[in-house]
Amino acid sequence: MMGVVQFIRGLILLAVFLGAAGTLVEATGIVGREAAKAHQRGGISFRWLNQQLVEPRR
Repeated sequence: MMGVVQFIRGLILLAVFLGAAGTLVEATGIVGREAAKAHQRGGISFRWLNQQLVEPRR
């Protein structure tokens, strides 16, 4: 009986891991497409952020 329970538990864990891996692959694809779009638009300027981090507060 314990063998059947462990087998079912293994199947459930496998399904969870495959679902997480699929989600990770999908998210990576989305981020890659957005990065390609940003690159085509000329990239991202970090000038404002750098100024906020480097310049003293007034």
